[in-house]
Amino acid sequence: MTNWLATTIIVVSLLGAAYSLVAVLRDRAMDWGHLIALGLVEVLLVLQAVLGFVKLADDQGPKDSATFVGYLLGILLIPAAGAGWGMLERSRWGPGVIVVACLSVAVMIVRMDQIWTGDV
Repeated sequence: MTNWLATTIIVVSLLGAAYSLVAVLRDRAMDWGHLIALGLVEVLLVLQAVLGFVKLADDQGPKDSATFVGYLLGILLIPAAGAGWGMLERSRWGPGVIVVACLSVAVMIVRMDQIWTGDV
């Protein structure tokens, strides 16, 4: 894993969760800002996936590379699923879905770093 990128993903996803939580508390539906936040998280995750696979191909990965690859591919689905579900839910719970999606991304990045470093 690339530490600076993992930290950036965590910070951006937590900021996205905070922005979405404000919308939930204000009883607002999802807007373009939420989609932009999720899009930014997705771009960072794709970059992490590319760098992760390059490092795995160069034999720099963790001992349990299958679990890491599962997380690496699975995490890519979360922002897209959150955006789709959030757009379908036109109440305050649309941004609530995005809060959960962004928090899930942050937790999965921390878990991927634990797998990478062997601190399982």
